[in-house]
Amino acid sequence: MTTQWMLNTHGNPLGAVRHFADTIWQTLGIEKMLAPTNGHLDRTGPRILEHRAEIEHLNPFTPLMPINAAKLVPVLLEKTAPGKAAAMLRPCEMRTLVEMSKYESFALDGLLTICVDCLGTLPADEYRWRAERKGSTGELSQEALQFSRQGGIVRYRYRAACQVCISPEATLADINIGILGLPVRQAVLITIANSALVEKLNLFELAEAKFDAELLETHERVAARLVQRSENTRERIANGLGGLLPENVGALVEQLNNCGDCNTCMHVCPLCDIHYPQRDEQGHLIESEAMRWLISCAGCGMCEQACPQHLPLSIIFNHIQSQLADEFTYNAGMSFEHPLPMI
Repeated sequence: MTTQWMLNTHGNPLGAVRHFADTIWQTLGIEKMLAPTNGHLDRTGPRILEHRAEIEHLNPFTPLMPINAAKLVPVLLEKTAPGKAAAMLRPCEMRTLVEMSKYESFALDGLLTICVDCLGTLPADEYRWRAERKGSTGELSQEALQFSRQGGIVRYRYRAACQVCISPEATLADINIGILGLPVRQAVLITIANSALVEKLNLFELAEAKFDAELLETHERVAARLVQRSENTRERIANGLGGLLPENVGALVEQLNNCGDCNTCMHVCPLCDIHYPQRDEQGHLIESEAMRWLISCAGCGMCEQACPQHLPLSIIFNHIQSQLADEFTYNAGMSFEHPLPMI
């Protein structure tokens, strides 16, 4: 049974989430936690925290995503005893992890997952410029949180993948933290489906009160509005690209084959770390391999961010994935139970 609680933030949402993460660490005996961190410009991003004291650097609200943190989960699990690892992820990273778990070579046994609503992330150069202008990276997080009730601001400045995000709402993790549509200086939403975990964390005392039904409705309404806005953006961009979009998987495979030996989009993708799309004897990408990769795409946009040709891969891949989703009745990253239609 899913339990939802209000975590009072007392005017400091980041401090409250850090305290909550510290409680998780202590109560569950966590040894290492993968989490987004905020520091110097060159050190902002996900990293594996090995000591509780490092939680002071944790910041799931920083509007920068240099890599998909799911890429680091195999390293985390390899370094940590079973049941002693935790990972705090963005929604697109959580969806990626869901898809990674569907390969026999990868298991999430003993990993505690935490997902936080995402207010969007900026391109690295935009983030750097804004941080230098503000005087610190922390100011950008605070600025983003000020507009959590509206679901964020300056969406046209977000990374392309964030502008067309499938869903910015935290779901499917063991612990989900909601901020969309909420007065975060007062409270954030904690959602846990595992009753045993609720008892272990003593959430009844920690959270202080049942979540307000009206605020919960607002949270869901704002999340739904953002999903619709992204869908509208995808349609508008796709219509603008017109004939430049590949018609089907075969056309996309031909396009990728014409990229030569680049493969940068695959090198940065966590899914390819689990199963790298194979090529035939002539070095051409095999269509069935590309299909398996694309149908699991969680829309994190790391491919587009790294593409040396600056191709609009977020829209291209989403366009092809939509075709595959209809063909196989499969939605990437939406369920642990729904098996991958092609292995």
